Amino acid sequence: MDTIYASANQNVSSIKIIRISGPEARKITKIFDFKLPKPKKYSVTKLTYKNRLIDKAVVFWLPGPNTITGEDIFELHIHGSIIIEDLVYQALSKQKKFRIANKGEFTKRGFLNGKIDLSQAEAINDIINAETEKQLEIANFQIDGNLRGKINLWRKQILDLSTKIELAIDFSDEEIPLNLEKEFLKNLDYLIKDIKISINNSAFYTSIRSGFLIVIVGKPNVGKSTLMNYIAKKDVSIVTEQPGTTRDIIEQKINLNGYPVYFYDTAGVRKTSSLIEKEGIKKTKKMIKNSDIILNLSVDNDFELFSDNYDKKIINVRSKSDINTKPFTNEDTSISIKNKKEMEKLLKKITDNISSLEPRESSFLVNKRQVDSAKNALKALKRIKNISIFLETELIAEELRLSSSALSSITNPIDIEEIFDEIFSNFCIGK
Repeated sequence: MDTIYASANQNVSSIKIIRISGPEARKITKIFDFKLPKPKKYSVTKLTYKNRLIDKAVVFWLPGPNTITGEDIFELHIHGSIIIEDLVYQALSKQKKFRIANKGEFTKRGFLNGKIDLSQAEAINDIINAETEKQLEIANFQIDGNLRGKINLWRKQILDLSTKIELAIDFSDEEIPLNLEKEFLKNLDYLIKDIKISINNSAFYTSIRSGFLIVIVGKPNVGKSTLMNYIAKKDVSIVTEQPGTTRDIIEQKINLNGYPVYFYDTAGVRKTSSLIEKEGIKKTKKMIKNSDIILNLSVDNDFELFSDNYDKKIINVRSKSDINTKPFTNEDTSISIKNKKEMEKLLKKITDNISSLEPRESSFLVNKRQVDSAKNALKALKRIKNISIFLETELIAEELRLSSSALSSITNPIDIEEIFDEIFSNFCIGK
């Protein structure tokens, strides 16, 4: 196996850490001509290559297997100039069985060597890419192994069900205990319900990971673009007195009190002969269907959403309250660009609405891959409901095996190469 190396931070900085991991890591002392330091102790030394001083650096020696990769690791804490890093790389590249690490390869080796499971590997990348407090909170929850604990619990329950099936097989030629089927089905229903709840509740947590979608809708000239510019704290939408100015979807991502939120300024919905405006209205209606929350602006007490059914959180907003001073019949709040308190009140209401979407019971599933695997496990368990525990016990045993395998794939997949490219290609070099 090759020994890999990469910078833990890619940009110019005061200090840069070059991490080396693999069976040849110990040779770093010979390559750069310094004594092997004590394990897990920082040491200051000169890095010299072919009698040429490269840098005076801090070195850190971590012998395996008790490391993040499960291998021997050396860290070189060098000064962060480009030329120093380049000289270190040049020296390492000339060594046999040394190469630059691929994206996520350090984490990948940690997974392969049993230091973390796949859900924790995904959580590491989520921590690196976290932009809000809630995203970081969910990632830390995952990296602590909470999903692994839940998966192990589900698999134990499947094992208990399998034990009962084996008992039924053993009694195939005799009288099967009367309470066996009843107890089996009761435990099966409980497991199905638990997995189903986690799947249903996963939408909120996947939205924390990817961002909540909030669409600003209304007729032309109700103040949608003005609101969008206030939220963005810059002019991202064109504001004029001419109706129908916004023809396309304008997007802005912000950190709203810890939640990652995408706001969308949309075309005003009205009857029009303009083909471009019609296309904008078509996009608006499509965006509404995909949204988590709808901000429905009005200046005339008409909050009609141009559709009969929306299974969404809708906030009816009386816009331009400095002009429209009287409350509307079905309004939830009011705003005026001239009234900062009202604008902030709306943002608080949006935060409260997002918080209200959070289910009472947490989901341990936070991305599509995990949810899809749980759904496959659930399908196998549901199929058992249509199988006779007395006549088709072998078939039930197979469905239980398939369900357990699907759940195992969340943390420790069998066909790991199939999903490596998908997961680790999203990591940065050096992680």
